[in-house]
Amino acid sequence: MKTLISRLSQNIKMLMRAQIEVKFANLKFKVKDDIVALYTLYTILRSNLPRSNNTRNTMIFSKAYALVALLVLGSLCFTAQAKDLLAVGTSFSQIFEQKSNGEYTGLGVDILNRFAEQQKVTIHYQIAPWRRAQSMVERGQADILIGPYHTKEREALLAFSERAFYRDEIVFYARKDRINSWNGEYHSIKNQRIGKMQGWSYGATFTEQTQTLTINEFVDLKSGVERLSRGDLDLLATNRRNTDAEQLKLKISNTIEPILPIIDIQDGFMAFPKQEQFDPLRYRFDRFFEEMIKNGTLTTLGQKYRVTLPLLILPY
Repeated sequence: MKTLISRLSQNIKMLMRAQIEVKFANLKFKVKDDIVALYTLYTILRSNLPRSNNTRNTMIFSKAYALVALLVLGSLCFTAQAKDLLAVGTSFSQIFEQKSNGEYTGLGVDILNRFAEQQKVTIHYQIAPWRRAQSMVERGQADILIGPYHTKEREALLAFSERAFYRDEIVFYARKDRINSWNGEYHSIKNQRIGKMQGWSYGATFTEQTQTLTINEFVDLKSGVERLSRGDLDLLATNRRNTDAEQLKLKISNTIEPILPIIDIQDGFMAFPKQEQFDPLRYRFDRFFEEMIKNGTLTTLGQKYRVTLPLLILPY
């Protein structure tokens, strides 16, 4: 009896975390409230029934446990369905931005809004410093992280979507009025003053090759671009999409420029918490996104937001 009660308690508490839509024998109903009621009943029974190992008490708990077992057979009878989701990220030009009127826009937002419409859920958005946004999703405090590049380190903390939805060129920017020695080999810039963004991924080669170099980190791109344009830096490692947009905002497009060769190519994904209860959300998104690729919607949106798409999802 003690083991049965313990297992019943654990399963009920697990089910109370999310609203669940149960489909069985052509019936459909929401059971979060029912689970709360069941747990309350279970608590009352546990505290008031005689603590004896008689057949009647065992039958009561066996029936309750059977109900819980039925509910947790997800592949057979339910789909986890949260009414409200939280998507977070930092401000990424053309991917995830907030207008002056508070409206969120960008390719990532457009994709998620279409996903929300299909799933009949509401997605709320929040812009935060990049490391904080990542941490929120890692801890399950937010449901979706918009736009991270894939790395082995992040893979240990986040569950990535199956497909990427945009592609970036990672490059060095330099002042136009200065001669630079960057030729693709990192020893060529060992005496240069180099800046990069805090929390960004630049690829495995960059990370390895710059360990012995002096790197200045910036919390936001604006600070890095301003420092480079003033001559406080020789090189700024960033991506073209964000930096070109930042130059237009700061009206310094004639001061700095991207230089070749590029540092790396990085693809951006949606990412989800690693906790098991978020797996159904990721599976549903992957199926939805695959359909967007097949029907050409993603290609159309890429053109609308002037975002480069990964080669694997470009039309033939």
